[in-house]
Amino acid sequence: MKSKSARLVRRNHARYHQGRDDLNIVPMIDMMVILVFFLIFTAVFSKTNILQLNLPASSTSAPIDLPKGLKLEIIIRPNDILVNDRNSGPLKVFANNASGYDLTDLSIFMRTVKSKFPQMTDATILLGPDVPYDVLVQVMDTVRIYALPVAPFSKAELFPDVAIGDAPK
Repeated sequence: MKSKSARLVRRNHARYHQGRDDLNIVPMIDMMVILVFFLIFTAVFSKTNILQLNLPASSTSAPIDLPKGLKLEIIIRPNDILVNDRNSGPLKVFANNASGYDLTDLSIFMRTVKSKFPQMTDATILLGPDVPYDVLVQVMDTVRIYALPVAPFSKAELFPDVAIGDAPK
């Protein structure tokens, strides 16, 4: 025979737990918080390279007073690339070869120009009609930087301040 207090405890226990077969989700939430924290801090974040371009001003604005000297323009046309001085005229023309645009000779010429004007950092790239976007990006990279032959994946700056626009017709 059981004691009176044992029966009372058993009755109260049965009444309290009646219909309380709930799932305890607190440990699951704790685990999710830890997993999210772990995933955020172990994720590899990729760095997106963004190139800032100086777009030409609208034609209604007054022209800027530029100092005397070389004003480098690279005009990309469907059949050639023309390196031009805005003040004096054409400097060199690179005709397309069998593989397309001659970016190697353009890079060599840009290095020559940079050696004569080391303080200069700006260049304007003018895109002619029917020239693919990929060609524009390749020419921009050729004008901005060049690969150094001494160490792999090392680059030197040529004309990092690039402005783009439409080529004159």
